[in-house]
Amino acid sequence: MSTVRDHVERWVNASWYGSFRWTLIFLPVLPIVWSVVWVKRRVTAPKAQPIDARVPVIVVGGITAGGTGKTPCLIALSQALIKRGYNVGVVSRGYGRKSPQTTIFVEVEHNADDVGDEPLLIKRTVPGIHVLVAQSRQEAVLRLLESRKVDVILSDDGLQHYSLYRDLEILVMDASRALGNGFLIPVGPLREPRSRLASVDCVLIRNGEHPATSFAYVIRGFRNEATGERLSLDAGLAAWQGAQVVAATGLGQPEQYFQMLRRKGLTFESVAVADHAVLPMEEIAASYGPDVVLITGKDAVKLKVPACDNVWVVEIEALLPSHLVDQLDKLMGQRDE
Repeated sequence: MSTVRDHVERWVNASWYGSFRWTLIFLPVLPIVWSVVWVKRRVTAPKAQPIDARVPVIVVGGITAGGTGKTPCLIALSQALIKRGYNVGVVSRGYGRKSPQTTIFVEVEHNADDVGDEPLLIKRTVPGIHVLVAQSRQEAVLRLLESRKVDVILSDDGLQHYSLYRDLEILVMDASRALGNGFLIPVGPLREPRSRLASVDCVLIRNGEHPATSFAYVIRGFRNEATGERLSLDAGLAAWQGAQVVAATGLGQPEQYFQMLRRKGLTFESVAVADHAVLPMEEIAASYGPDVVLITGKDAVKLKVPACDNVWVVEIEALLPSHLVDQLDKLMGQRDE
């Protein structure tokens, strides 16, 4: 069930985050990469200007390649801001989208090929927000301000999109992977040197140890992708004891997802494909004959055909530290004055 892309991703991650060091062959190109990063940071960032001083822009991003939990954090921030009465806009590049349109306002009816899996997941999880995908996040912010009433704009990733002015930078990383081997791409996973950590406004660490900077995922329940039926966590666990269960995902760090389910007492076969890849549902059905297939919301938005009744979405929420929400309140309060 594995593809060439899956194998390549595993080999790269084994070198970036493990003891397999084959990417060291790229060491000679590191001075070039470092120079490009330095010039972009020093030349482009100082020229970035606020587009509308009344509407703060908050970037939720990272300095490592691969999944760290940026999108779940952005969703949680969006929900917190909406509860406080703010109109929220989100901009994203829409990684993996195939639409020829340069900018698209995301609607729940869209498919992932048109707008990208993560923007579609954001829109379907928080329908009340405005989500716009564009090649340039700067252009996306302009379009949002021109055509929608928004009080705050969140950028899904884009920490390295230096032309985009930002009022607050939130850097998300994973405790177990941290900064990997500490090298810049392609030798390691870093998009920027580790010194970048000192310049951001807030660092969020998935499964970290300090309550002021740590966030974690919790399972809120399960949703049947075909019927919309919902089960609580306890109801699902009870119903599937002894069943043939498959947990499948195309997340950047699939083992985190599997461990979360195992900690709840579920026994299952695991299937992982490359980050952003589409799950091979027919192959899963033929290989395992499952009674239940558990997938993530990010996987659900990429399904090409209607799901069978045995496909359930694990509804996951990121629990953010309270001080971050307080910091947002303070930022928004300053703009309201």
